[in-house]
Amino acid sequence: MGMDRMIESFGDQVAEGWALGQRIEVPGAHSRINVIGMGGSALPGEFLASFAGDITVNLHRDYGYSGRLGDGLNICISYSGNTEETLDAFSEIVREGRPCIAISSGGKLIGLAKRDNIPYVQVRNDLVPRLALPLLSSVLLSICSRLNMVNLSDGEANYIAGKINASETRRIAEPIAGHLKGKIPLFYASSRNAVLATVGKIAVNENSKTQAFCNVFPELNHNEMNGFEVMNGSFAAVMIMDSEDHERNIRRMALTKKMLEGKSIPVYGLQLPAGPRLYKLISGVQSLYWLSYMLAGMYGVDAVNVPAVEQFKNEL
Repeated sequence: MGMDRMIESFGDQVAEGWALGQRIEVPGAHSRINVIGMGGSALPGEFLASFAGDITVNLHRDYGYSGRLGDGLNICISYSGNTEETLDAFSEIVREGRPCIAISSGGKLIGLAKRDNIPYVQVRNDLVPRLALPLLSSVLLSICSRLNMVNLSDGEANYIAGKINASETRRIAEPIAGHLKGKIPLFYASSRNAVLATVGKIAVNENSKTQAFCNVFPELNHNEMNGFEVMNGSFAAVMIMDSEDHERNIRRMALTKKMLEGKSIPVYGLQLPAGPRLYKLISGVQSLYWLSYMLAGMYGVDAVNVPAVEQFKNEL
């Protein structure tokens, strides 16, 4: 499947992931979620934290575990099922008898979950991990709804899945992408939308094969804004704007835009649509992936494959 088709499938992924999460046996009652994963398979944890700011979501992106995240439901995510750091942590979680669910398209993780009688969700395997974010995040949200940690119903999830408009999100992304060639993109969002800034950076790194960086308001006004006194690159900022952000962060974005433009750094706004929180986040993710896909085309690079990562794994 080409990357354009993967991006277009985001609405279907939401519906599919939600349904899968409703079928799994959820072990026990929990007040917090620990997400274990790497790369694109860790992003669902960030997505959950951005969606439901009133629950505790801890992320573990490393080898080992030893209960360092404390009590809670441990959800190990590896889209391929073969991520060595996640497999290492999973084995330790199982050995310590901690509650756990595995999410993967197959590979060693599903095999281990079957062997150890750990509940698991097996998702489709025709995507690349970073483009499976709506699928994996919807599984996670669905599981959390079963635990009464997320207030989202079947009807609401399926309504939002049908509302995702790939043509509209592409229309939003296209003019921004056209200005980013030859620039180092800086993706800025409020802290409540931090996952979107992270997605923008990762999408450009992996799809467009070039440098990109991200940060959040208000934190960046306490450090990063000082870094434009001495210019060592050609930058362009993408402000991810949300009408529901804190009014002071909206003010901070406007003032930061003015400051950056005063340093001859162009600033482009990516406005999130009005509507339910899940719709807003998935639409933002879709726009950012369109942006990176278009930029890859401008640079003449393969947006799907990541040869640098594969070569590194082979040498490791």
